[in-house]
Amino acid sequence: MLVNTQDELFIRQAITLANQARQAGERPFGAILVINGMVVAEAQDQCRILNDPTAHAEIRLISSYCQKNGLFDLTGATLYTCAEPCVMCSGAIKWASISRVVFSVSQAMLQNGSGGRLKPTCYEIVNTGRRHIDVDGLLLVDEGLACYKGFDFALHRQEILKSQR
Repeated sequence: MLVNTQDELFIRQAITLANQARQAGERPFGAILVINGMVVAEAQDQCRILNDPTAHAEIRLISSYCQKNGLFDLTGATLYTCAEPCVMCSGAIKWASISRVVFSVSQAMLQNGSGGRLKPTCYEIVNTGRRHIDVDGLLLVDEGLACYKGFDFALHRQEILKSQR
């Protein structure tokens, strides 16, 4: 893993956003977009409040930043997230041409804790084709895992569905 001195700072910011999302009744996910060493955007999971199953932190961050700035390509940007991006978010990262992804907790760790099925890794998805995207993971794992301690993904989904009836 190639980690620079700012990686821990930015991962901690993503973890803080994840904790804020959890406190707001959302799933605990947060993401930070960094360009030239500066945070240019941040987002939290908002699936519940927006009634949008695609409102993951990474998707919201990419979409809002690109729309606001009239961009389609984020080459040179680094995305920091508390957990390894899911299949959907990894696809968005690939199509936005983000150059680097840094995460704390792996998908495998999340699946182990939630009892879910193992999913393809972010690396496997973003590095299809000719273009290479750096993916560095397992940074500040204990802090990242603390976001998910006691969080029941299945129960959270049931609560959302119940509130929509």
